[in-house]
Formats: sequence, C-alpha cells, structure tokens
Amino acid sequence: MKLLSLSRISLAITLAAGLAGAFADTIKLKDGTVLEGTITNETKDTVEIEVQFTATIKEPKTVKKTDIAEMKKAAPDEKEAAELMAKLKDTPDGLTAAEYEKRIKTLIQPWLDKNKASKKKAEIEALLAQYTAELAKVKAGDLKVRGEWVTADELKWNEYNISARKLRAEMEAQIKAKKYVEAYSAFAKLEAGYVASVEFPPSAEAIKKTMTQVEATIARAAEEQPVKDKERKQLLATLATDKKKATEELIKQELADFKAKSIAEKKDKIPVPSYYAYDLKSIQESLAAAKKESARLAALNTSGMIAVNKKFEQGLKDLFAKAYLSAKNAFEAVAKVHTKDAVVKKKLEEANKAIADSKNKPAGK
Repeated sequence: MKLLSLSRISLAITLAAGLAGAFADTIKLKDGTVLEGTITNETKDTVEIEVQFTATIKEPKTVKKTDIAEMKKAAPDEKEAAELMAKLKDTPDGLTAAEYEKRIKTLIQPWLDKNKASKKKAEIEALLAQYTAELAKVKAGDLKVRGEWVTADELKWNEYNISARKLRAEMEAQIKAKKYVEAYSAFAKLEAGYVASVEFPPSAEAIKKTMTQVEATIARAAEEQPVKDKERKQLLATLATDKKKATEELIKQELADFKAKSIAEKKDKIPVPSYYAYDLKSIQESLAAAKKESARLAALNTSGMIAVNKKFEQGLKDLFAKAYLSAKNAFEAVAKVHTKDAVVKKKLEEANKAIADSKNKPAGK
C-alpha cells in the first residue's frame, strides 16, 4: 500500500489538530514521513495505523517494521481524553438537559473517576465545567442556535427570528452535507414564513450561490430516472407474489406521500416543487422551476433588506416592552418593503390596536 507523502502527512496533521496531536500513536519512518493516529494492529513484520485526517475522515495504513525509524504509543488515558474532547467539545444546537446530563454521567465523569492522576485531568475537568454551565443555561430556558446562545427572555419576544435562525442552520447544514435540494427546501420555508427576519438576507445570499448545484442535482435525477424506473420494474418482476404485493404497497404509499407533499408545497407557494425520483415529469417540472428560481434570486436585492429586517426585530422587542409607538413606526417602515407579508401586517395591527387601547383606557387604570 502506498504511503502518504510528507506534504500530505503534514496537511493531515494540520487538519487533525486537536483530534490527535500529541496524544496519538506516532510512527516516524526512515524517509522522514510521520504518521499520527491510532495503531490498530501489530504483527511480526508490520504495523497497522489509522491516520486521522479530520473528525470524520480516517485512512488505514500498513507499514513495514523495516521502514520504521521510531514508534511511540500514546498513553491510553491521554488517547481517551483526546477522543473525548474531539467528540464532545463542540456541543450541537438544541441539546436537551437530559442529553447534557447523559454525556456528563456516561462519558465525562467516568473518565475523571478512572483517571484521577492523568496529565489530561485539567482538560477534561474544563470540559465538565463547560457542560455544567451549558446545562444550567438549558435548564434556565436558554437555547443554542447556530452555535450562539439565546436567552429565555429573548425567546419571549424574538421567537420569529429564532425560528428563522433554526431554518438557516438547517440550510447551512444541508449545504455542508452537499444536499443542495434539501438546502433549498429549508430556505424556501424560511422565505415563506420569515422573509422579514434578520436571517433572511444572509440566507438568500447563501442559497443564490447554491442554486447551480440545486439545478445540477435535479438534472442528474432526470438523467438517472429511466435507469431507476427500469431497475424497479426488473426487481418487481423477480419477486415472489407476496413480496411483490408488499413492495407495490410501499411504492403506492411513497407516491401518496409525494402527492401530499406536493399539495402542501403548492399551498405554501414554494417556488421549486419536490420531485419523485421515478417520475420524469415531476423532475422536469422541478428543474424548470429551479432555473426560474435561480433568475429570481439573482435579481433579489437583499442588501436593501438588512436594515429593514433589523428594524422589524427592534419593533418586536418594542412591542413586547409595550413601547407601542416605536413598534408602530418600525412596522410601518417594514411594511413599505415587505408589502405582502402577513406577519408584518399582523404585527402592525397589533401595535395600532395596543395604541388605541391605551388611549381608551380610563385614567389611573
């Protein structure tokens, strides 16, 4: 098996910083190449090591002992600590109190109980302190969204923008996973319900850059549809009667789910409809809509919405704080830009009603 080049090994080490580092098993070859990772097996003539490139990418290597200049094995407790840090340090959004407690009780505390004299004790104690602090936030009603904490107080008045932020996080996660159609779907939900949110302008800019991949994904589905359809028919032809019937029922349910989703998308006025991988017509319709949507988004002036949408957020805060006139003024300015948005209209009505009610309220009450 071909070994990694020295430059590629250096890159791997850089990418894996904080995952393995000084606490990985290390093999230094006679040609100067350094392999860091986990030694998984050792025979009379060879050593097998799993090199960690990133948090999710590993590459197994088999090295001849005659090529090895030096080999060091990390202490088990230090290796476990490094793995624990890599796995737990970055807490995901929306982790519940029960999930925090489970990680503390089943992963962090057991390591501390077992390795009281470890050099890595302080690091894991810091991890425990982080989890304890975040657990307290969650129990107080705070919420982590896109890696940032939102207080329970803010959630009371800014639920609109927080919901938009969740959809933005979903969209970004799908883009990162290269699931471009799913990313657009998250964006479409954001635009349909939260166009006046502070999250909309940056989300729109991100999806603009992604629409080429959205179109490519749908176009590829169109190319693959005949093959998929043929393979399914061939499969059905080979199945026994009972299994064929069961499979046909699953296909029927699949179609029913697709139709229900299509109806919901039409109701919500989603510009690019979902498609069914075995139905060429639905794929073609989706592709045509995606091309049209790309043009619409390209012409969308999101820069002009940034200040306006921020004003809407301030209006929500003022409305909650009973600063009704300030809220009204903010909502009126926003309504001039988002002329057809139902949420903006509703909030303006709420502010106007609150002002009218306060004027009609008897003195001293």
